Amino acid sequence: MGKIASFWKILSRDIYVGRRLKNNLIALTIVSIFTTILGSVLVILDLVTKNYSMLVPAGVTLLGGLSCALVAGVFKKRNIAIWIPVFFCSVAFIYYSITGASNGTAIYWSLLMPIGICYFVSVKVGFFMSFFYSIFFCVLFYSPLNQFIKDYYPQDMMVRFPMIFIAMAGFTLISMLQYHRVALIEIDYQKKLKEEVEIQTKYATDRAKRLENITDEIVKTLASVIDAKDKYTNGHSFRVALYSCALAKKLNFTENAIHELRWEGLLHDIGKIGIPDSVLNKPGKLTEEEFDLIKSHAEIGGEILSQSSELKNASLTTRHHHERYDGKGYPLGLKGEEIPLNARIIAISDSYDAMNSNRIYRKAYLRK
Repeated sequence: MGKIASFWKILSRDIYVGRRLKNNLIALTIVSIFTTILGSVLVILDLVTKNYSMLVPAGVTLLGGLSCALVAGVFKKRNIAIWIPVFFCSVAFIYYSITGASNGTAIYWSLLMPIGICYFVSVKVGFFMSFFYSIFFCVLFYSPLNQFIKDYYPQDMMVRFPMIFIAMAGFTLISMLQYHRVALIEIDYQKKLKEEVEIQTKYATDRAKRLENITDEIVKTLASVIDAKDKYTNGHSFRVALYSCALAKKLNFTENAIHELRWEGLLHDIGKIGIPDSVLNKPGKLTEEEFDLIKSHAEIGGEILSQSSELKNASLTTRHHHERYDGKGYPLGLKGEEIPLNARIIAISDSYDAMNSNRIYRKAYLRK
Protein backbone atom coordinates (compact mmCIF):
# COMPACT_ATOMS: atom_id res chain seq x y z
CA MET A 1 0.00 0.00 0.00
CA GLY A 2 2.89 2.32 0.74
CA LYS A 3 4.28 1.90 -2.77
CA ILE A 4 0.85 2.49 -4.30
CA ALA A 5 0.43 5.66 -2.22
CA SER A 6 3.89 6.82 -3.28
CA PHE A 7 3.10 5.98 -6.92
CA TRP A 8 -0.17 7.92 -6.70
CA LYS A 9 1.52 10.89 -5.04
CA ILE A 10 4.00 11.07 -7.89
CA LEU A 11 1.24 10.99 -10.51
CA SER A 12 -0.72 13.68 -8.66
CA ARG A 13 2.06 16.25 -9.08
CA ASP A 14 1.70 18.47 -12.13
CA ILE A 15 4.74 18.55 -14.41
CA TYR A 16 3.34 21.13 -16.79
CA VAL A 17 4.82 24.29 -15.37
CA GLY A 18 7.10 26.98 -16.76
CA ARG A 19 8.73 26.13 -20.08
CA ARG A 20 7.13 22.66 -20.19
CA LEU A 21 3.65 24.22 -19.84
CA LYS A 22 4.35 26.58 -22.71
CA ASN A 23 5.63 23.75 -24.93
CA ASN A 24 2.66 21.57 -24.02
CA LEU A 25 0.20 24.29 -25.01
CA ILE A 26 2.00 24.70 -28.33
CA ALA A 27 1.92 20.93 -28.94
CA LEU A 28 -1.76 20.75 -27.97
CA THR A 29 -2.53 23.58 -30.38
CA ILE A 30 -0.64 22.00 -33.29
CA VAL A 31 -2.18 18.56 -32.77
CA SER A 32 -5.62 20.16 -32.41
CA ILE A 33 -5.19 22.00 -35.71
CA PHE A 34 -4.32 18.73 -37.46
CA THR A 35 -7.27 17.07 -35.74
CA THR A 36 -9.55 19.85 -36.98
CA ILE A 37 -8.28 19.36 -40.53
CA LEU A 38 -8.71 15.59 -40.22
CA GLY A 39 -12.24 16.02 -38.85
CA SER A 40 -13.16 18.37 -41.71
CA VAL A 41 -11.86 15.89 -44.31
CA LEU A 42 -13.74 13.00 -42.66
CA VAL A 43 -17.00 14.97 -42.54
CA ILE A 44 -16.69 15.84 -46.23
CA LEU A 45 -15.85 12.26 -47.18
CA ASP A 46 -18.77 10.89 -45.16
CA LEU A 47 -21.16 13.34 -46.80
CA VAL A 48 -19.85 12.61 -50.30
CA THR A 49 -19.94 8.85 -49.79
CA LYS A 50 -23.25 9.10 -47.87
CA ASN A 51 -21.68 7.21 -44.99
CA TYR A 52 -23.92 9.00 -42.50
CA SER A 53 -23.23 6.58 -39.68
CA MET A 54 -19.67 7.91 -39.46
CA LEU A 55 -20.74 11.54 -39.28
CA VAL A 56 -20.95 11.31 -35.47
CA PRO A 57 -17.26 10.51 -34.79
CA ALA A 58 -16.16 12.72 -37.69
CA GLY A 59 -18.18 15.61 -36.27
CA VAL A 60 -16.79 14.97 -32.77
CA THR A 61 -13.28 14.96 -34.24
CA LEU A 62 -13.90 18.29 -36.00
CA LEU A 63 -15.49 20.02 -32.99
CA GLY A 64 -13.00 18.54 -30.55
CA GLY A 65 -9.99 19.66 -32.56
CA LEU A 66 -11.39 23.15 -33.18
CA SER A 67 -12.39 23.78 -29.56
CA CYS A 68 -9.09 22.44 -28.19
CA ALA A 69 -7.10 24.61 -30.62
CA LEU A 70 -9.00 27.71 -29.46
CA VAL A 71 -8.77 26.93 -25.75
CA ALA A 72 -5.10 25.93 -25.81
CA GLY A 73 -3.80 28.22 -28.54
CA VAL A 74 -5.82 31.39 -27.98
CA PHE A 75 -6.98 31.36 -24.35
CA LYS A 76 -4.00 29.35 -22.97
CA LYS A 77 -6.31 27.42 -20.61
CA ARG A 78 -4.64 24.04 -20.33
CA ASN A 79 -6.86 22.84 -17.47
CA ILE A 80 -9.86 23.13 -19.79
CA ALA A 81 -8.15 22.14 -23.04
CA ILE A 82 -6.92 18.75 -21.79
CA TRP A 83 -10.43 17.46 -21.12
CA ILE A 84 -11.49 18.02 -24.73
CA PRO A 85 -9.32 15.18 -26.16
CA VAL A 86 -10.37 13.01 -23.20
CA PHE A 87 -14.01 13.50 -24.16
CA PHE A 88 -13.18 13.04 -27.85
CA CYS A 89 -11.37 9.74 -27.20
CA SER A 90 -14.17 8.47 -24.96
CA VAL A 91 -16.90 9.15 -27.50
CA ALA A 92 -14.99 8.25 -30.64
CA PHE A 93 -13.39 4.95 -29.58
CA ILE A 94 -16.51 3.61 -27.91
CA TYR A 95 -18.42 4.41 -31.09
CA TYR A 96 -15.71 2.90 -33.31
CA SER A 97 -15.57 -0.28 -31.21
CA ILE A 98 -19.29 -0.95 -30.99
CA THR A 99 -20.11 -0.14 -34.61
CA GLY A 100 -17.03 -1.73 -36.16
CA ALA A 101 -16.45 1.50 -38.08
CA SER A 102 -14.50 1.35 -41.34
CA ASN A 103 -14.85 -2.46 -41.52
CA GLY A 104 -13.40 -2.79 -38.04
CA THR A 105 -10.18 -0.88 -38.80
CA ALA A 106 -11.13 2.41 -37.07
CA ILE A 107 -10.51 0.79 -33.70
CA TYR A 108 -6.78 0.71 -34.44
CA TRP A 109 -6.67 4.44 -33.70
CA SER A 110 -7.24 3.54 -30.04
CA LEU A 111 -3.69 2.15 -29.88
CA LEU A 112 -2.47 5.77 -29.97
CA MET A 113 -4.74 6.77 -27.10
CA PRO A 114 -2.44 5.81 -24.14
CA ILE A 115 0.60 7.70 -25.43
CA GLY A 116 -1.51 10.65 -26.59
CA ILE A 117 -3.40 11.08 -23.33
CA CYS A 118 -0.33 10.44 -21.16
CA TYR A 119 1.81 12.98 -23.00
CA PHE A 120 -0.68 15.75 -23.77
CA VAL A 121 -2.94 15.45 -20.71
CA SER A 122 -1.26 13.59 -17.84
CA VAL A 123 0.00 10.13 -16.96
CA LYS A 124 -2.65 9.91 -14.26
CA VAL A 125 -5.50 10.47 -16.72
CA GLY A 126 -3.74 8.19 -19.21
CA PHE A 127 -3.66 5.47 -16.56
CA PHE A 128 -7.41 5.76 -15.93
CA MET A 129 -8.32 5.76 -19.62
CA SER A 130 -5.97 2.88 -20.45
CA PHE A 131 -7.44 0.84 -17.58
CA PHE A 132 -10.99 1.70 -18.69
CA TYR A 133 -10.37 0.71 -22.32
CA SER A 134 -8.53 -2.45 -21.32
CA ILE A 135 -11.64 -3.53 -19.39
CA PHE A 136 -13.91 -2.28 -22.15
CA PHE A 137 -12.13 -4.23 -24.90
CA CYS A 138 -11.95 -7.38 -22.77
CA VAL A 139 -15.68 -7.21 -22.08
CA LEU A 140 -16.49 -6.39 -25.69
CA PHE A 141 -14.36 -9.14 -27.25
CA TYR A 142 -14.18 -11.84 -24.57
CA SER A 143 -17.70 -11.82 -23.11
CA PRO A 144 -20.95 -13.08 -24.70
CA LEU A 145 -21.35 -9.52 -26.03
CA ASN A 146 -18.95 -10.45 -28.80
CA GLN A 147 -21.88 -12.14 -30.55
CA PHE A 148 -23.19 -8.67 -31.44
CA ILE A 149 -19.95 -7.55 -33.10
CA LYS A 150 -18.60 -10.76 -34.64
CA ASP A 151 -19.80 -9.64 -38.07
CA TYR A 152 -17.56 -6.56 -37.87
CA TYR A 153 -14.29 -8.12 -36.73
CA PRO A 154 -12.23 -11.14 -37.85
CA GLN A 155 -11.91 -13.89 -35.26
CA ASP A 156 -8.14 -13.45 -34.89
CA MET A 157 -8.58 -9.75 -34.23
CA MET A 158 -11.24 -10.38 -31.58
CA VAL A 159 -8.83 -12.71 -29.79
CA ARG A 160 -5.70 -10.63 -30.10
CA PHE A 161 -6.73 -6.96 -30.02
CA PRO A 162 -7.42 -6.63 -26.24
CA MET A 163 -4.03 -8.23 -25.49
CA ILE A 164 -2.31 -5.93 -28.00
CA PHE A 165 -3.99 -2.88 -26.49
CA ILE A 166 -3.12 -3.92 -22.91
CA ALA A 167 0.49 -4.56 -23.90
CA MET A 168 0.74 -1.20 -25.69
CA ALA A 169 -0.94 0.60 -22.78
CA GLY A 170 1.32 -1.07 -20.21
CA PHE A 171 4.49 -0.26 -22.12
CA THR A 172 3.32 3.33 -22.60
CA LEU A 173 2.40 3.79 -18.94
CA ILE A 174 5.76 2.48 -17.74
CA SER A 175 7.61 4.76 -20.18
CA MET A 176 5.49 7.81 -19.37
CA LEU A 177 5.77 7.21 -15.63
CA GLN A 178 9.55 7.35 -16.02
CA TYR A 179 9.16 10.54 -18.09
CA HIS A 180 6.94 11.96 -15.34
CA ARG A 181 9.53 11.14 -12.66
CA VAL A 182 12.37 12.70 -14.65
CA ALA A 183 10.26 15.81 -15.20
CA LEU A 184 9.61 16.05 -11.45
CA ILE A 185 13.34 15.70 -10.73
CA GLU A 186 14.00 18.55 -13.15
CA ILE A 187 11.25 20.68 -11.61
CA ASP A 188 12.53 20.05 -8.08
CA TYR A 189 16.08 20.84 -9.18
CA GLN A 190 15.00 24.08 -10.83
CA LYS A 191 12.95 25.01 -7.76
CA LYS A 192 15.90 24.31 -5.48
CA LEU A 193 18.21 26.22 -7.81
CA LYS A 194 15.80 29.17 -7.86
CA GLU A 195 15.58 29.16 -4.07
CA GLU A 196 19.36 29.04 -3.80
CA VAL A 197 19.69 31.92 -6.28
CA GLU A 198 17.16 33.93 -4.26
CA ILE A 199 19.07 33.20 -1.04
CA GLN A 200 22.40 34.18 -2.61
CA THR A 201 20.84 37.26 -4.23
CA LYS A 202 19.42 38.35 -0.89
CA TYR A 203 22.78 37.72 0.76
CA ALA A 204 24.58 39.71 -1.94
CA THR A 205 22.01 42.51 -1.71
CA ASP A 206 22.31 42.67 2.08
CA ARG A 207 26.09 42.60 1.84
CA ALA A 208 26.07 45.36 -0.79
CA LYS A 209 23.73 47.38 1.44
CA ARG A 210 26.03 46.91 4.42
CA LEU A 211 29.04 47.93 2.35
CA GLU A 212 27.14 50.96 1.08
CA ASN A 213 26.23 51.92 4.64
CA ILE A 214 29.84 51.49 5.71
CA THR A 215 31.01 53.61 2.76
CA ASP A 216 28.39 56.24 3.57
CA GLU A 217 29.57 56.35 7.17
CA ILE A 218 33.19 56.69 6.05
CA VAL A 219 32.29 59.57 3.71
CA LYS A 220 30.37 61.30 6.52
CA THR A 221 33.33 60.79 8.87
CA LEU A 222 35.71 62.31 6.32
CA ALA A 223 33.35 65.25 5.87
CA SER A 224 33.31 65.78 9.63
CA VAL A 225 37.12 65.67 9.70
CA ILE A 226 37.28 68.21 6.88
CA ASP A 227 34.84 70.59 8.60
CA ALA A 228 36.55 70.16 11.97
CA LYS A 229 39.82 71.37 10.44
CA ASP A 230 38.23 74.76 9.74
CA LYS A 231 36.32 75.78 12.91
CA TYR A 232 34.62 78.68 11.12
CA THR A 233 33.01 76.45 8.46
CA ASN A 234 31.79 73.63 10.70
CA GLY A 235 28.98 71.75 8.93
CA HIS A 236 29.83 73.36 5.61
CA SER A 237 30.32 70.06 3.71
CA PHE A 238 26.99 68.68 4.94
CA ARG A 239 25.15 71.86 3.91
CA VAL A 240 26.78 71.87 0.48
CA ALA A 241 25.70 68.25 0.01
CA LEU A 242 22.16 69.14 1.12
CA TYR A 243 21.88 72.14 -1.24
CA SER A 244 23.38 70.18 -4.14
CA CYS A 245 20.88 67.33 -3.74
CA ALA A 246 18.02 69.84 -3.67
CA LEU A 247 19.26 71.36 -6.95
CA ALA A 248 19.71 67.90 -8.48
CA LYS A 249 16.11 66.99 -7.66
CA LYS A 250 14.94 70.14 -9.47
CA LEU A 251 17.03 69.03 -12.44
CA ASN A 252 15.32 65.59 -12.37
CA PHE A 253 18.46 63.63 -11.53
CA THR A 254 17.95 59.93 -10.86
CA GLU A 255 18.12 58.63 -7.29
CA ASN A 256 21.53 57.05 -7.98
CA ALA A 257 22.86 60.29 -9.47
CA ILE A 258 21.61 62.28 -6.47
CA HIS A 259 23.22 59.79 -4.09
CA GLU A 260 26.53 60.14 -5.95
CA LEU A 261 26.28 63.94 -5.93
CA ARG A 262 25.66 63.84 -2.16
CA TRP A 263 28.98 62.07 -1.65
CA GLU A 264 30.69 64.59 -3.90
CA GLY A 265 29.24 67.42 -1.85
CA LEU A 266 30.45 65.87 1.38
CA LEU A 267 33.97 65.36 -0.01
CA HIS A 268 34.41 68.47 -2.17
CA ASP A 269 36.79 70.14 0.34
CA ILE A 270 38.76 67.02 1.29
CA GLY A 271 41.88 68.68 -0.15
CA LYS A 272 41.90 71.07 2.81
CA ILE A 273 43.46 68.22 4.78
CA GLY A 274 46.67 69.12 2.98
CA ILE A 275 46.50 72.84 3.88
CA PRO A 276 48.31 73.99 7.07
CA ASP A 277 45.97 75.14 9.85
CA SER A 278 47.94 78.37 10.14
CA VAL A 279 46.91 79.31 6.63
CA LEU A 280 43.41 77.80 6.70
CA ASN A 281 42.44 79.60 9.92
CA LYS A 282 44.44 82.83 9.44
CA PRO A 283 42.28 85.76 10.66
CA GLY A 284 43.93 88.39 8.51
CA LYS A 285 44.34 88.87 4.79
CA LEU A 286 46.16 86.07 2.98
CA THR A 287 49.33 86.72 1.04
CA GLU A 288 49.46 85.76 -2.60
CA GLU A 289 51.49 82.66 -1.73
CA GLU A 290 49.03 81.70 0.99
CA PHE A 291 46.06 82.16 -1.32
CA ASP A 292 47.74 79.98 -3.93
CA LEU A 293 48.17 77.37 -1.20
CA ILE A 294 44.47 77.59 -0.31
CA LYS A 295 43.52 77.20 -3.98
CA SER A 296 45.62 74.07 -4.24
CA HIS A 297 43.07 72.22 -2.07
CA ALA A 298 40.98 71.54 -5.20
CA GLU A 299 43.79 69.66 -6.92
CA ILE A 300 44.90 67.97 -3.71
CA GLY A 301 41.32 66.74 -3.14
CA GLY A 302 41.02 65.54 -6.72
CA GLU A 303 44.27 63.61 -6.38
CA ILE A 304 43.18 62.03 -3.08
CA LEU A 305 39.85 60.82 -4.48
CA SER A 306 41.38 59.61 -7.76
CA GLN A 307 42.96 56.78 -5.77
CA SER A 308 39.49 55.20 -5.33
CA SER A 309 37.84 53.47 -8.29
CA GLU A 310 34.45 54.15 -6.69
CA LEU A 311 35.11 57.90 -6.43
CA LYS A 312 36.47 58.73 -9.89
CA ASN A 313 33.58 61.10 -10.61
CA ALA A 314 33.95 62.68 -7.16
CA SER A 315 37.62 63.27 -7.99
CA LEU A 316 36.65 65.19 -11.12
CA THR A 317 34.00 67.23 -9.29
CA THR A 318 36.35 68.06 -6.40
CA ARG A 319 39.12 69.13 -8.77
CA HIS A 320 36.86 71.55 -10.67
CA HIS A 321 34.35 72.86 -8.13
CA HIS A 322 36.16 76.24 -8.08
CA GLU A 323 36.05 76.74 -11.84
CA ARG A 324 33.86 79.65 -12.98
CA TYR A 325 31.45 79.87 -15.85
CA ASP A 326 33.36 82.88 -17.25
CA GLY A 327 36.63 80.94 -17.21
CA LYS A 328 38.21 82.92 -14.35
CA GLY A 329 38.19 80.07 -11.85
CA TYR A 330 40.86 77.55 -10.93
CA PRO A 331 42.77 75.28 -11.30
CA LEU A 332 42.41 75.03 -15.12
CA GLY A 333 40.31 78.07 -15.97
CA LEU A 334 37.57 75.99 -17.56
CA LYS A 335 34.48 77.87 -18.67
CA GLY A 336 30.86 77.17 -19.56
CA GLU A 337 29.96 73.57 -20.18
CA GLU A 338 33.63 72.59 -20.14
CA ILE A 339 33.08 72.40 -16.38
CA PRO A 340 31.54 69.05 -15.32
CA LEU A 341 27.85 69.43 -14.45
CA ASN A 342 28.25 68.12 -10.90
CA ALA A 343 31.15 70.51 -10.32
CA ARG A 344 28.91 73.41 -11.43
CA ILE A 345 26.19 72.33 -9.01
CA ILE A 346 28.68 71.97 -6.14
CA ALA A 347 30.13 75.40 -7.00
CA ILE A 348 26.68 77.03 -6.67
CA SER A 349 25.99 75.29 -3.35
CA ASP A 350 29.51 76.06 -2.09
CA SER A 351 29.21 79.75 -3.00
CA TYR A 352 25.77 80.07 -1.44
CA ASP A 353 26.88 78.52 1.85
CA ALA A 354 30.07 80.61 1.88
CA MET A 355 28.05 83.82 1.47
CA ASN A 356 25.59 82.65 4.11
CA SER A 357 28.25 81.76 6.72
CA ASN A 358 30.44 83.79 9.06
CA ARG A 359 34.12 83.48 8.30
CA ILE A 360 37.15 84.33 10.40
CA TYR A 361 37.86 87.32 8.14
CA ARG A 362 34.25 88.56 7.56
CA LYS A 363 30.58 88.31 8.51
CA ALA A 364 27.99 86.43 6.41
CA TYR A 365 26.78 88.40 3.37
CA LEU A 366 23.26 86.97 3.31
CA ARG A 367 22.43 87.27 7.02
CA LYS A 368 20.97 90.37 8.57
